[in-house]
Amino acid sequence: MARGFFQQGGSASVSRYRKIDVRLWVDEKFQGLSRLQPSAQALWFYLLTNPDTINIPGLYRAGEAGMAEALGWPLKGFRERFLELSRNGMAKADWSARLVWIPKALRHNPPDNPNVVKSWARMWDELPECVLKDEAYKAFKGFLEGLGEPYAKPFVDGCRYRLVNSMPKQEQE
Repeated sequence: MARGFFQQGGSASVSRYRKIDVRLWVDEKFQGLSRLQPSAQALWFYLLTNPDTINIPGLYRAGEAGMAEALGWPLKGFRERFLELSRNGMAKADWSARLVWIPKALRHNPPDNPNVVKSWARMWDELPECVLKDEAYKAFKGFLEGLGEPYAKPFVDGCRYRLVNSMPKQEQE
């Protein structure tokens, strides 16, 4: 076993998290490897690391056809795998608005400081307005309020977000 990959003596010698450069998906050598077959695990890895991700943890613009094409999967296979993730509460999407959200991403990628939150607020306006964005906003606001005013205030002030008062355009299941 490689040293540092497992906890030894009750304390970890290295972080359990690793950085993954999203450019891996367009790297020539990576592109030349055999393709991922449609599976929920493969889709999960793609959702966490694809080039459409932005600095807001787990929230970004993407369409199902574009992601299926990027993976080299038939749209039907993509939809089946996404539904599997959705049923397990791991991912949500409003395909009409082209918005994807991984609800627990923020818990696993909390902001290091309030300046990080300010950068999230700047990106917020670039996300399409829809009921899923409302749901994400409420979750982000609640999480950041739990960290204290220095985190919540820049998000709320920076977003100046108006909640959409319409029904969801597309059901998840």
